[in-house]
Amino acid sequence: MTHLLITLTVEPPGIRVTWLLDGVALSVGDTIGRLPLSIAGAPTLQLDDEMVTAHDRLGAVPLLMSVSEDDDPEPRRCWQVGRSTSGPIELSYLAESVTEEPLPATAPLELRAEGGGLSGVLKCFLVLPPGPEDLTFTLRWNGPVRKGQSAGRWMAVTSLGEADGDDGELAGTGLELLGDTYVMCGDLADRHHRDGELSTWWLTPPGIDVEAFSARLGTTYQVMSEAFDAPAHPYRVFLRTHPHRGANASAHPASFAMAVNPANPLNEASLYETVAHELVHEWLHLDGPVEEVTWFSEGAADYYSLVLPFRSGLLDEESFLRAVNFEAREAYANPRRDLHLRQAQKVFFSDFLAHRLPYARGMFYLADLDARLRSATSGEQSVDDVVRFVVRQRRQGRRTSVEQWCAQVQQILPDPEMPMLDSLVFTGTGRPGEGSFGTRFVQKTIQVPVLDLGFDPSTLMTRQIRGLVPGGAAERAGLREGEIVDLPRYPDIVRLDVGDVLTVGVTRDGQAVRTAIPLTGATAPVPCWVRRSAP
Repeated sequence: MTHLLITLTVEPPGIRVTWLLDGVALSVGDTIGRLPLSIAGAPTLQLDDEMVTAHDRLGAVPLLMSVSEDDDPEPRRCWQVGRSTSGPIELSYLAESVTEEPLPATAPLELRAEGGGLSGVLKCFLVLPPGPEDLTFTLRWNGPVRKGQSAGRWMAVTSLGEADGDDGELAGTGLELLGDTYVMCGDLADRHHRDGELSTWWLTPPGIDVEAFSARLGTTYQVMSEAFDAPAHPYRVFLRTHPHRGANASAHPASFAMAVNPANPLNEASLYETVAHELVHEWLHLDGPVEEVTWFSEGAADYYSLVLPFRSGLLDEESFLRAVNFEAREAYANPRRDLHLRQAQKVFFSDFLAHRLPYARGMFYLADLDARLRSATSGEQSVDDVVRFVVRQRRQGRRTSVEQWCAQVQQILPDPEMPMLDSLVFTGTGRPGEGSFGTRFVQKTIQVPVLDLGFDPSTLMTRQIRGLVPGGAAERAGLREGEIVDLPRYPDIVRLDVGDVLTVGVTRDGQAVRTAIPLTGATAPVPCWVRRSAP
Protein backbone atom coordinates (compact mmCIF):
# COMPACT_ATOMS: atom_id res chain seq x y z
CA MET A 1 0.00 0.00 0.00
CA THR A 2 1.37 3.41 -1.00
CA HIS A 3 1.17 6.05 1.72
CA LEU A 4 2.05 9.75 1.66
CA LEU A 5 2.78 11.61 4.90
CA ILE A 6 2.69 15.39 4.39
CA THR A 7 3.98 17.77 7.05
CA LEU A 8 3.17 21.47 6.66
CA THR A 9 5.31 23.67 8.90
CA VAL A 10 4.41 27.35 9.10
CA GLU A 11 7.52 29.54 8.80
CA PRO A 12 8.21 32.91 7.20
CA PRO A 13 7.48 33.61 4.41
CA GLY A 14 5.12 30.67 3.87
CA ILE A 15 4.93 26.95 4.54
CA ARG A 16 7.74 24.42 4.64
CA VAL A 17 6.38 21.37 2.81
CA THR A 18 7.88 17.99 3.62
CA TRP A 19 6.43 14.73 2.48
CA LEU A 20 7.43 11.10 2.87
CA LEU A 21 6.29 8.65 0.18
CA ASP A 22 6.36 5.02 1.24
CA GLY A 23 5.63 1.97 -0.93
CA VAL A 24 7.07 3.22 -4.24
CA ALA A 25 10.41 2.41 -5.89
CA LEU A 26 11.54 4.71 -8.70
CA SER A 27 14.03 4.12 -11.49
CA VAL A 28 16.26 6.69 -13.18
CA GLY A 29 14.09 9.21 -15.07
CA ASP A 30 10.85 8.33 -13.26
CA THR A 31 8.66 11.23 -12.11
CA ILE A 32 8.59 11.88 -8.38
CA GLY A 33 6.32 14.94 -8.38
CA ARG A 34 4.18 17.28 -10.47
CA LEU A 35 2.85 20.81 -10.10
CA PRO A 36 0.81 22.71 -12.75
CA LEU A 37 2.01 26.20 -13.73
CA SER A 38 -1.46 27.52 -12.92
CA ILE A 39 -4.82 26.12 -11.85
CA ALA A 40 -8.07 27.69 -13.08
CA GLY A 41 -6.17 30.92 -13.70
CA ALA A 42 -4.60 30.99 -10.21
CA PRO A 43 -0.79 30.94 -9.96
CA THR A 44 1.10 28.06 -8.36
CA LEU A 45 4.62 28.04 -6.89
CA GLN A 46 7.56 29.15 -8.99
CA LEU A 47 9.90 26.29 -8.10
CA ASP A 48 13.11 25.21 -9.82
CA ASP A 49 15.49 22.26 -9.38
CA GLU A 50 17.49 23.72 -6.49
CA MET A 51 14.41 24.70 -4.46
CA VAL A 52 13.17 21.10 -4.19
CA THR A 53 15.30 18.47 -2.47
CA ALA A 54 14.80 14.72 -2.14
CA HIS A 55 16.35 11.98 0.04
CA ASP A 56 15.96 8.25 0.58
CA ARG A 57 17.81 5.70 2.74
CA LEU A 58 20.90 6.05 0.53
CA GLY A 59 21.08 9.82 0.87
CA ALA A 60 20.36 12.73 -1.45
CA VAL A 61 18.40 11.97 -4.63
CA PRO A 62 19.31 14.26 -7.58
CA LEU A 63 16.29 15.82 -9.28
CA LEU A 64 15.73 17.20 -12.76
CA MET A 65 12.85 19.59 -13.37
CA SER A 66 11.15 20.00 -16.74
CA VAL A 67 7.92 21.54 -18.06
CA SER A 68 5.47 19.34 -19.93
CA GLU A 69 1.76 19.17 -20.76
CA ASP A 70 -0.70 17.01 -18.87
CA ASP A 71 -3.84 15.36 -20.22
CA ASP A 72 -5.93 18.59 -20.38
CA PRO A 73 -3.41 19.75 -21.79
CA GLU A 74 -2.08 22.30 -19.30
CA PRO A 75 1.64 22.93 -18.76
CA ARG A 76 3.08 21.63 -15.51
CA ARG A 77 6.44 21.20 -13.81
CA CYS A 78 7.68 17.64 -13.42
CA TRP A 79 10.56 16.43 -11.26
CA GLN A 80 12.39 13.24 -12.29
CA VAL A 81 14.85 11.31 -10.15
CA GLY A 82 18.49 11.08 -11.27
CA ARG A 83 19.00 7.61 -9.81
CA SER A 84 16.99 4.63 -8.62
CA THR A 85 15.50 5.07 -5.16
CA SER A 86 15.61 2.79 -2.15
CA GLY A 87 13.02 2.86 0.61
CA PRO A 88 10.75 5.77 1.56
CA ILE A 89 11.40 9.00 -0.38
CA GLU A 90 11.37 12.39 1.33
CA LEU A 91 10.71 15.60 -0.64
CA SER A 92 11.09 19.08 0.84
CA TYR A 93 10.79 22.74 -0.26
CA LEU A 94 9.53 26.12 0.94
CA ALA A 95 6.14 27.25 -0.42
CA GLU A 96 6.11 31.04 -0.43
CA SER A 97 2.79 32.87 -0.56
CA VAL A 98 1.76 34.76 -3.70
CA THR A 99 2.07 38.54 -3.39
CA GLU A 100 0.74 39.71 -6.77
CA GLU A 101 -2.79 41.14 -6.79
CA PRO A 102 -5.37 38.45 -7.65
CA LEU A 103 -7.12 38.66 -11.00
CA PRO A 104 -10.77 39.83 -10.99
CA ALA A 105 -12.40 36.58 -12.17
CA THR A 106 -9.99 34.06 -10.64
CA ALA A 107 -11.02 31.76 -7.79
CA PRO A 108 -9.12 32.21 -4.49
CA LEU A 109 -6.95 29.12 -4.91
CA GLU A 110 -3.33 30.29 -4.67
CA LEU A 111 -1.44 30.23 -1.37
CA ARG A 112 -1.90 33.74 0.02
CA ALA A 113 -1.04 35.44 3.32
CA GLU A 114 -3.43 37.71 5.23
CA GLY A 115 -4.33 38.51 8.82
CA GLY A 116 -1.18 36.82 10.10
CA GLY A 117 -2.17 33.50 8.52
CA LEU A 118 -2.26 31.63 5.22
CA SER A 119 -4.88 30.02 3.00
CA GLY A 120 -5.08 28.23 -0.34
CA VAL A 121 -5.82 24.93 -2.03
CA LEU A 122 -3.16 22.23 -1.68
CA LYS A 123 -2.80 21.54 -5.41
CA CYS A 124 -1.57 25.13 -5.87
CA PHE A 125 1.46 24.60 -3.64
CA LEU A 126 1.79 20.86 -2.97
CA VAL A 127 4.01 18.92 -5.39
CA LEU A 128 2.04 15.71 -5.84
CA PRO A 129 3.46 12.30 -6.71
CA PRO A 130 2.15 10.83 -9.99
CA GLY A 131 0.26 8.04 -8.29
CA PRO A 132 -1.26 5.72 -7.54
CA GLU A 133 -4.54 7.63 -7.52
CA ASP A 134 -5.82 5.65 -4.53
CA LEU A 135 -2.85 6.20 -2.25
CA THR A 136 -3.61 6.90 1.39
CA PHE A 137 -2.33 10.11 2.94
CA THR A 138 -1.88 11.78 6.29
CA LEU A 139 -1.74 15.57 6.54
CA ARG A 140 0.15 16.90 9.56
CA TRP A 141 0.53 20.52 10.66
CA ASN A 142 3.28 22.19 12.67
CA GLY A 143 2.20 25.62 13.83
CA PRO A 144 4.51 28.64 14.13
CA VAL A 145 6.96 28.65 17.03
CA ARG A 146 7.69 31.84 18.91
CA LYS A 147 10.38 32.02 21.60
CA GLY A 148 10.38 28.26 21.90
CA GLN A 149 6.61 28.14 22.46
CA SER A 150 3.88 27.32 19.97
CA ALA A 151 1.28 29.98 19.27
CA GLY A 152 -1.60 28.92 21.53
CA ARG A 153 -4.38 30.47 19.43
CA TRP A 154 -3.10 29.02 16.19
CA MET A 155 -5.39 26.61 14.34
CA ALA A 156 -5.34 24.74 11.04
CA VAL A 157 -8.69 24.17 9.34
CA THR A 158 -9.09 22.24 6.08
CA SER A 159 -11.76 20.70 3.90
CA LEU A 160 -11.03 17.47 5.77
CA GLY A 161 -11.33 18.72 9.33
CA GLU A 162 -9.95 20.95 12.06
CA ALA A 163 -6.79 20.73 14.14
CA ASP A 164 -6.07 22.81 17.26
CA GLY A 165 -2.49 23.59 18.17
CA ASP A 166 0.53 21.69 16.80
CA ASP A 167 0.71 18.39 14.96
CA GLY A 168 -2.98 18.13 14.15
CA GLU A 169 -3.34 15.15 11.80
CA LEU A 170 -5.96 14.50 9.15
CA ALA A 171 -6.16 11.48 6.86
CA GLY A 172 -7.80 10.46 3.60
CA THR A 173 -7.50 8.43 0.41
CA GLY A 174 -6.90 9.58 -3.15
CA LEU A 175 -4.71 12.12 -4.95
CA GLU A 176 -7.73 14.04 -6.22
CA LEU A 177 -9.11 14.53 -2.71
CA LEU A 178 -5.71 15.56 -1.40
CA GLY A 179 -5.05 18.08 -4.16
CA ASP A 180 -8.50 19.65 -3.90
CA THR A 181 -8.29 20.10 -0.13
CA TYR A 182 -8.51 23.74 0.97
CA VAL A 183 -6.46 24.86 3.96
CA MET A 184 -6.49 27.90 6.26
CA CYS A 185 -4.19 28.39 9.23
CA GLY A 186 -3.59 31.22 11.68
CA ASP A 187 -5.20 32.82 14.71
CA LEU A 188 -8.67 31.38 14.12
CA ALA A 189 -9.81 30.93 17.72
CA ASP A 190 -12.25 33.85 17.49
CA ARG A 191 -12.46 34.03 13.71
CA HIS A 192 -15.12 31.46 12.98
CA HIS A 193 -18.83 30.88 13.47
CA ARG A 194 -20.85 27.65 13.54
CA ASP A 195 -24.44 26.94 12.59
CA GLY A 196 -25.24 23.25 12.85
CA GLU A 197 -23.04 21.29 10.47
CA LEU A 198 -21.87 24.44 8.71
CA SER A 199 -19.02 26.66 9.92
CA THR A 200 -17.48 29.85 8.50
CA TRP A 201 -13.78 30.78 8.90
CA TRP A 202 -11.78 33.93 8.12
CA LEU A 203 -8.36 35.49 8.74
CA THR A 204 -9.39 39.10 8.04
CA PRO A 205 -12.83 40.52 8.96
CA PRO A 206 -14.82 40.10 5.71
CA GLY A 207 -17.04 43.15 6.17
CA ILE A 208 -20.30 41.20 6.52
CA ASP A 209 -22.56 40.03 9.35
CA VAL A 210 -20.99 36.58 9.62
CA GLU A 211 -23.48 35.28 12.19
CA ALA A 212 -26.54 36.12 10.06
CA PHE A 213 -24.72 34.93 6.96
CA SER A 214 -23.90 31.55 8.55
CA ALA A 215 -27.42 31.06 9.94
CA ARG A 216 -29.14 31.50 6.57
CA LEU A 217 -26.47 29.47 4.84
CA GLY A 218 -26.79 26.63 7.36
CA THR A 219 -30.53 26.40 6.73
CA THR A 220 -29.97 26.43 2.97
CA TYR A 221 -27.42 23.64 3.28
CA GLN A 222 -29.96 21.49 5.10
CA VAL A 223 -32.63 22.20 2.45
CA MET A 224 -30.26 21.18 -0.33
CA SER A 225 -29.12 17.97 1.34
CA GLU A 226 -32.76 16.91 1.68
CA ALA A 227 -33.61 17.88 -1.92
CA PHE A 228 -30.72 15.84 -3.34
CA ASP A 229 -31.44 12.95 -0.95
CA ALA A 230 -27.93 13.21 0.46
CA PRO A 231 -27.14 13.35 4.21
CA ALA A 232 -25.66 16.54 5.64
CA HIS A 233 -22.17 16.41 7.15
CA PRO A 234 -19.65 19.01 8.40
CA TYR A 235 -19.23 21.71 5.78
CA ARG A 236 -16.77 24.62 5.98
CA VAL A 237 -16.80 28.04 4.34
CA PHE A 238 -13.46 29.83 3.99
CA LEU A 239 -13.58 33.62 3.53
CA ARG A 240 -10.62 35.63 2.39
CA THR A 241 -10.26 39.12 0.96
CA HIS A 242 -9.50 40.59 -2.45
CA PRO A 243 -9.52 44.17 -3.83
CA HIS A 244 -12.21 43.71 -6.50
CA ARG A 245 -15.94 44.16 -6.61
CA GLY A 246 -18.09 41.09 -6.24
CA ALA A 247 -17.03 37.71 -4.91
CA ASN A 248 -14.96 34.95 -6.47
CA ALA A 249 -15.42 31.44 -5.14
CA SER A 250 -14.44 27.82 -5.64
CA ALA A 251 -15.91 24.54 -4.42
CA HIS A 252 -13.87 21.89 -2.61
CA PRO A 253 -14.64 18.64 -0.78
CA ALA A 254 -17.21 19.45 1.91
CA SER A 255 -16.22 23.12 1.72
CA PHE A 256 -15.86 26.17 -0.44
CA ALA A 257 -13.69 29.27 -0.47
CA MET A 258 -14.81 32.78 -1.32
CA ALA A 259 -12.90 36.02 -1.76
CA VAL A 260 -14.75 39.23 -0.83
CA ASN A 261 -13.84 42.91 -0.60
CA PRO A 262 -14.38 44.19 2.99
CA ALA A 263 -14.18 47.79 1.77
CA ASN A 264 -16.93 47.21 -0.79
CA PRO A 265 -18.94 44.18 0.41
CA LEU A 266 -21.67 42.55 -1.60
CA ASN A 267 -25.23 43.30 -0.61
CA GLU A 268 -27.01 40.54 1.28
CA ALA A 269 -28.92 39.19 -1.73
CA SER A 270 -25.85 38.95 -3.98
CA LEU A 271 -23.74 37.39 -1.26
CA TYR A 272 -26.40 34.80 -0.47
CA GLU A 273 -26.78 33.87 -4.15
CA THR A 274 -23.03 33.42 -4.50
CA VAL A 275 -22.79 31.23 -1.41
CA ALA A 276 -25.85 29.14 -2.23
CA HIS A 277 -24.43 28.56 -5.72
CA GLU A 278 -21.25 27.11 -4.25
CA LEU A 279 -23.15 24.81 -1.88
CA VAL A 280 -24.71 22.98 -4.83
CA HIS A 281 -21.24 21.95 -6.01
CA GLU A 282 -21.08 19.58 -3.05
CA TRP A 283 -23.44 17.22 -4.89
CA LEU A 284 -23.82 17.97 -8.61
CA HIS A 285 -21.13 16.95 -11.11
CA LEU A 286 -20.96 15.35 -14.54
CA ASP A 287 -17.84 13.54 -15.72
CA GLY A 288 -15.99 14.40 -18.91
CA PRO A 289 -13.87 17.13 -20.54
CA VAL A 290 -14.35 20.49 -18.86
CA GLU A 291 -15.75 22.10 -22.02
CA GLU A 292 -18.51 19.49 -22.08
CA VAL A 293 -19.55 19.50 -18.41
CA THR A 294 -19.03 23.02 -17.01
CA TRP A 295 -22.55 23.96 -18.13
CA PHE A 296 -23.90 21.33 -15.71
CA SER A 297 -21.76 22.02 -12.65
CA GLU A 298 -22.15 25.79 -12.92
CA GLY A 299 -25.62 25.88 -14.50
CA ALA A 300 -27.08 23.46 -11.96
CA ALA A 301 -25.50 25.50 -9.18
CA ASP A 302 -27.16 28.68 -10.48
CA TYR A 303 -30.48 26.88 -11.02
CA TYR A 304 -30.77 25.12 -7.67
CA SER A 305 -29.30 27.99 -5.64
CA LEU A 306 -32.39 29.94 -6.72
CA VAL A 307 -35.09 27.29 -7.13
CA LEU A 308 -34.59 25.40 -3.85
CA PRO A 309 -34.47 28.48 -1.56
CA PHE A 310 -37.51 29.84 -3.43
CA ARG A 311 -39.47 26.62 -2.92
CA SER A 312 -38.63 26.54 0.78
CA GLY A 313 -39.43 30.21 1.45
CA LEU A 314 -35.83 31.30 2.04
CA LEU A 315 -36.02 33.48 -1.09
CA ASP A 316 -39.02 35.67 -1.82
CA GLU A 317 -40.68 35.94 -5.23
CA GLU A 318 -39.32 39.39 -6.00
CA SER A 319 -35.73 38.34 -5.29
CA PHE A 320 -36.19 35.13 -7.28
CA LEU A 321 -37.49 36.93 -10.38
CA ARG A 322 -34.83 39.61 -10.10
CA ALA A 323 -32.09 36.96 -10.11
CA VAL A 324 -33.60 34.93 -12.97
CA ASN A 325 -34.16 37.98 -15.17
CA PHE A 326 -30.69 39.32 -14.41
CA GLU A 327 -29.16 36.05 -15.58
CA ALA A 328 -31.28 36.11 -18.75
CA ARG A 329 -29.80 39.51 -19.59
CA GLU A 330 -26.30 38.20 -18.82
CA ALA A 331 -26.79 35.36 -21.27
CA TYR A 332 -28.84 36.69 -24.16
CA ALA A 333 -27.63 40.32 -24.34
CA ASN A 334 -24.03 39.29 -23.74
CA PRO A 335 -21.57 40.61 -26.38
CA ARG A 336 -20.13 37.04 -26.39
CA ARG A 337 -23.57 35.42 -26.76
CA ASP A 338 -22.76 33.85 -30.16
CA LEU A 339 -19.72 31.94 -28.89
CA HIS A 340 -19.88 28.17 -28.96
CA LEU A 341 -19.39 26.90 -25.42
CA ARG A 342 -16.09 25.27 -26.35
CA GLN A 343 -14.82 28.67 -27.52
CA ALA A 344 -16.06 30.29 -24.34
CA GLN A 345 -14.25 27.67 -22.27
CA LYS A 346 -10.91 28.59 -23.89
CA VAL A 347 -11.19 32.12 -22.45
CA PHE A 348 -13.14 31.08 -19.34
CA PHE A 349 -10.63 32.63 -16.91
CA SER A 350 -9.57 35.63 -18.97
CA ASP A 351 -12.83 36.99 -20.42
CA PHE A 352 -15.34 38.04 -17.78
CA LEU A 353 -18.33 38.00 -20.16
CA ALA A 354 -17.52 34.66 -21.82
CA HIS A 355 -17.01 33.25 -18.32
CA ARG A 356 -20.73 33.70 -17.59
CA LEU A 357 -22.08 31.74 -20.58
CA PRO A 358 -21.87 28.17 -19.13
CA TYR A 359 -23.59 29.34 -15.94
CA ALA A 360 -26.54 31.02 -17.61
CA ARG A 361 -27.05 28.60 -20.49
CA GLY A 362 -26.90 25.63 -18.14
CA MET A 363 -29.44 27.20 -15.80
CA PHE A 364 -31.96 27.99 -18.54
CA TYR A 365 -31.53 24.54 -20.11
CA LEU A 366 -32.39 22.91 -16.77
CA ALA A 367 -35.41 25.19 -16.34
CA ASP A 368 -36.55 24.30 -19.87
CA LEU A 369 -35.97 20.57 -19.28
CA ASP A 370 -37.92 20.74 -16.02
CA ALA A 371 -40.91 22.22 -17.88
CA ARG A 372 -40.73 19.57 -20.62
CA LEU A 373 -40.49 16.70 -18.13
CA ARG A 374 -43.38 17.98 -16.01
CA SER A 375 -45.53 18.51 -19.10
CA ALA A 376 -44.80 15.02 -20.49
CA THR A 377 -45.56 13.27 -17.18
CA SER A 378 -48.45 15.44 -15.93
CA GLY A 379 -46.20 16.70 -13.17
CA GLU A 380 -45.13 13.25 -11.98
CA GLN A 381 -41.46 13.74 -12.90
CA SER A 382 -39.12 16.69 -13.13
CA VAL A 383 -35.49 17.59 -13.69
CA ASP A 384 -34.97 16.81 -9.99
CA ASP A 385 -35.42 13.11 -10.75
CA VAL A 386 -32.64 13.16 -13.36
CA VAL A 387 -30.37 15.11 -11.04
CA ARG A 388 -30.93 12.65 -8.18
CA PHE A 389 -29.87 9.89 -10.58
CA VAL A 390 -26.54 11.73 -11.04
CA VAL A 391 -26.15 12.12 -7.27
CA ARG A 392 -26.82 8.41 -6.68
CA GLN A 393 -24.33 7.45 -9.38
CA ARG A 394 -21.63 9.58 -7.79
CA ARG A 395 -22.37 8.22 -4.30
CA GLN A 396 -21.91 4.70 -5.65
CA GLY A 397 -18.59 5.64 -7.26
CA ARG A 398 -19.95 5.59 -10.82
CA ARG A 399 -19.22 8.20 -13.46
CA THR A 400 -21.99 10.01 -15.36
CA SER A 401 -21.20 11.51 -18.77
CA VAL A 402 -23.19 13.94 -20.90
CA GLU A 403 -24.30 10.99 -23.03
CA GLN A 404 -25.58 9.15 -19.94
CA TRP A 405 -27.40 12.30 -18.85
CA CYS A 406 -29.16 12.45 -22.22
CA ALA A 407 -29.94 8.73 -22.08
CA GLN A 408 -31.54 9.17 -18.65
CA VAL A 409 -33.69 12.05 -19.95
CA GLN A 410 -34.75 9.95 -22.95
CA GLN A 411 -36.16 7.32 -20.64
CA ILE A 412 -38.86 9.90 -19.92
CA LEU A 413 -39.06 12.01 -23.10
CA PRO A 414 -39.53 10.45 -26.55
CA ASP A 415 -37.16 12.65 -28.58
CA PRO A 416 -33.33 12.66 -28.51
CA GLU A 417 -32.08 15.12 -25.91
CA MET A 418 -28.70 16.00 -27.42
CA PRO A 419 -30.15 18.42 -30.03
CA MET A 420 -31.87 20.35 -27.23
CA LEU A 421 -28.68 20.41 -25.21
CA ASP A 422 -26.75 21.59 -28.24
CA SER A 423 -29.23 24.37 -28.99
CA LEU A 424 -29.73 25.70 -25.47
CA VAL A 425 -26.22 25.13 -24.10
CA PHE A 426 -23.43 24.57 -26.61
CA THR A 427 -24.40 26.92 -29.44
CA GLY A 428 -26.72 29.16 -27.44
CA THR A 429 -29.11 29.55 -30.36
CA GLY A 430 -32.15 28.22 -28.47
CA ARG A 431 -34.26 29.85 -25.80
CA PRO A 432 -36.09 28.28 -22.83
CA GLY A 433 -39.70 27.37 -23.60
CA GLU A 434 -43.00 28.15 -21.94
CA GLY A 435 -43.40 26.87 -18.41
CA SER A 436 -39.75 27.29 -17.50
CA PHE A 437 -39.61 28.08 -13.76
CA GLY A 438 -43.20 26.87 -13.37
CA THR A 439 -46.71 27.88 -14.26
CA ARG A 440 -46.68 30.59 -11.60
CA PHE A 441 -44.83 32.86 -14.05
CA VAL A 442 -45.35 34.08 -17.60
CA GLN A 443 -42.46 34.44 -20.02
CA LYS A 444 -42.23 37.40 -22.38
CA THR A 445 -39.50 38.88 -24.60
CA ILE A 446 -37.95 42.31 -24.14
CA GLN A 447 -35.25 44.25 -26.01
CA VAL A 448 -32.12 44.75 -23.90
CA PRO A 449 -28.97 46.80 -24.70
CA VAL A 450 -25.95 44.70 -25.60
CA LEU A 451 -23.39 45.55 -22.93
CA ASP A 452 -20.66 46.93 -25.20
CA LEU A 453 -19.38 50.03 -23.38
CA GLY A 454 -16.21 50.53 -25.38
CA PHE A 455 -13.66 49.05 -22.95
CA ASP A 456 -12.49 45.62 -21.81
CA PRO A 457 -15.09 43.89 -19.59
CA SER A 458 -12.50 43.46 -16.81
CA THR A 459 -12.97 47.18 -16.16
CA LEU A 460 -16.34 46.33 -14.59
CA MET A 461 -14.47 44.44 -11.87
CA THR A 462 -11.17 46.33 -11.50
CA ARG A 463 -12.63 49.83 -12.09
CA GLN A 464 -9.53 50.72 -14.11
CA ILE A 465 -10.19 51.29 -17.81
CA ARG A 466 -8.38 48.78 -19.98
CA GLY A 467 -8.77 48.07 -23.67
CA LEU A 468 -10.42 51.39 -24.52
CA VAL A 469 -11.94 51.03 -28.00
CA PRO A 470 -11.09 53.94 -30.33
CA GLY A 471 -14.34 55.65 -31.27
CA GLY A 472 -16.27 53.47 -28.81
CA ALA A 473 -18.93 54.64 -26.35
CA ALA A 474 -16.48 55.19 -23.46
CA GLU A 475 -14.01 57.21 -25.54
CA ARG A 476 -16.81 59.32 -27.00
CA ALA A 477 -17.88 60.06 -23.42
CA GLY A 478 -14.37 61.37 -22.70
CA LEU A 479 -12.90 58.45 -20.74
CA ARG A 480 -9.21 57.58 -21.10
CA GLU A 481 -7.14 54.41 -20.98
CA GLY A 482 -5.92 53.59 -17.45
CA GLU A 483 -8.25 55.95 -15.61
CA ILE A 484 -9.77 54.78 -12.32
CA VAL A 485 -13.52 55.08 -12.65
CA ASP A 486 -16.43 54.97 -10.23
CA LEU A 487 -18.95 52.57 -11.77
CA PRO A 488 -22.24 51.16 -10.54
CA ARG A 489 -22.12 47.49 -9.54
CA TYR A 490 -22.10 45.08 -12.47
CA PRO A 491 -25.64 43.74 -11.77
CA ASP A 492 -26.96 47.31 -11.78
CA ILE A 493 -25.31 47.95 -15.16
CA VAL A 494 -26.72 44.76 -16.66
CA ARG A 495 -30.22 45.78 -15.55
CA LEU A 496 -30.13 49.06 -17.52
CA ASP A 497 -32.64 49.33 -20.38
CA VAL A 498 -32.70 50.93 -23.81
CA GLY A 499 -32.56 54.72 -23.43
CA ASP A 500 -30.92 54.57 -19.98
CA VAL A 501 -27.61 56.30 -19.29
CA LEU A 502 -24.63 54.78 -17.50
CA THR A 503 -23.18 57.48 -15.25
CA VAL A 504 -19.45 57.14 -14.59
CA GLY A 505 -17.30 59.08 -12.14
CA VAL A 506 -13.61 59.87 -12.65
CA THR A 507 -11.12 62.08 -10.79
CA ARG A 508 -8.91 64.37 -12.88
CA ASP A 509 -6.47 66.90 -11.48
CA GLY A 510 -8.04 66.42 -8.07
CA GLN A 511 -11.52 67.19 -9.33
CA ALA A 512 -14.38 64.69 -9.42
CA VAL A 513 -15.92 64.55 -12.89
CA ARG A 514 -19.16 62.78 -13.84
CA THR A 515 -19.73 61.63 -17.40
CA ALA A 516 -22.59 59.75 -19.06
CA ILE A 517 -22.49 56.85 -21.52
CA PRO A 518 -25.86 56.56 -23.30
CA LEU A 519 -26.98 52.99 -24.06
CA THR A 520 -27.93 53.61 -27.66
CA GLY A 521 -26.11 50.78 -29.41
CA ALA A 522 -27.30 47.34 -30.48
CA THR A 523 -30.06 45.49 -28.62
CA ALA A 524 -30.95 41.81 -28.29
CA PRO A 525 -34.23 39.96 -27.57
CA VAL A 526 -34.11 38.56 -24.04
CA PRO A 527 -36.66 36.34 -22.23
CA CYS A 528 -38.15 37.83 -19.09
CA TRP A 529 -40.37 36.23 -16.43
CA VAL A 530 -43.18 38.01 -14.59
CA ARG A 531 -45.82 36.83 -12.17
CA ARG A 532 -48.92 35.46 -13.88
CA SER A 533 -51.93 37.72 -13.42
CA ALA A 534 -54.87 36.31 -11.47
CA PRO A 535 -57.73 35.16 -13.77
